Amino acid sequence: MNLPDSPHDWAIWLLEQLDGLTNVDGHWEGMLPVAYDFDEVVRSIPKELFRGSSAVARRIEFGPKAVGVYKNLAEFLEGRNLRQAPKVFTIRDLGYTHGGAQPTPAAIQNYLDAVKLWSKLTEFAEYKQAEGTELLFIQSFDSQVWLTPEYAADDLVALPDLQEFLTQYFDDKHHRDQKRNIVRAALLEIFKDRPRARLADLLRAYGDFVDRVKRSYALYTNDFSFERLKSEVRKQNQEDMLRLNKTLSDIQNQLLALPAALLAAGAAMMPGQWHVNLTILVSIGIYSWFMRQLVRNQQSSVDAIGSEIDMRKQKVAAQPVEISADVIPLFNALSARLNKQRCVLKQVQWGICLVLCMTLALVVFAHASELQALASVIKQRLTLHP
Repeated sequence: MNLPDSPHDWAIWLLEQLDGLTNVDGHWEGMLPVAYDFDEVVRSIPKELFRGSSAVARRIEFGPKAVGVYKNLAEFLEGRNLRQAPKVFTIRDLGYTHGGAQPTPAAIQNYLDAVKLWSKLTEFAEYKQAEGTELLFIQSFDSQVWLTPEYAADDLVALPDLQEFLTQYFDDKHHRDQKRNIVRAALLEIFKDRPRARLADLLRAYGDFVDRVKRSYALYTNDFSFERLKSEVRKQNQEDMLRLNKTLSDIQNQLLALPAALLAAGAAMMPGQWHVNLTILVSIGIYSWFMRQLVRNQQSSVDAIGSEIDMRKQKVAAQPVEISADVIPLFNALSARLNKQRCVLKQVQWGICLVLCMTLALVVFAHASELQALASVIKQRLTLHP
């Protein structure tokens, strides 16, 4: 008989050759066809695979999982396999044997990437418990997280550009200590307020984890920290927002006087009293000029604040795209407020012009009869002396 020569191949051979295969308490058993010498087969089965036999019934019991042969991926993802991929293993429902020349299915590649990520995290952990079954990342007494290699087949996802990420931030010796601190800080931020987390949770947050590490390292190389930059931008934005609001609050008392001025002008107008009405018109004109200067001064202040905001945005935009992409949106609310303040000040200018025009209209209305008589006289003289 041509029998297998390795425990792994023996498990596959038995699964393919035995009749009436059944699963009993995690092991498999079946009947050896009469075409094979029962005693020779039993003697040749590797000890780590063999679980028992019955010559009368030609029954053989064996444990394929012990030698790397599994029914499906769920059965495979148990115990040590979660942390370290066997050199040779077979997933029968995928028809895949690792280590051969056949293409790697997406599910298996996702598993291999997850194991690779866990292995690198093990190198950066502050403490490993129970042969690496739990990893501790700690920054302070109140900031720490235990990470365990727990995940199921449904938790496996694609990890884009994993090898490039691991090479740059885990394998490269340049700034290694700082990179370790950055990786730890990213994990603690993702799992803040959680004393324990699973590798499955990290796989789902892989994109966020990678972005945080890249941003923080890019800032480190520019002598910054990402959180510090965001904090400074938020603080300056708040100060600029208060300055913008102050551009109107500084002249609000004068603005409130605009409708009062119009009411006073209307009430004080006296038909036929040119000296009174002209005085009111001149007073309103001077007041309007004064208000216009105040508004123009506030517009200059708003423009100066806008220039400062643009300069700060340009500095942020000059940072690496991994940083600027998340910081630039912090300016959106401030830019909207800047545009609104400019619009309000323009409306105030139009309001001042409206008050002046309405005051002039009141003067004209108060002297309508006199102006009409004057127009008639002028017309007669033009008629007499063309």
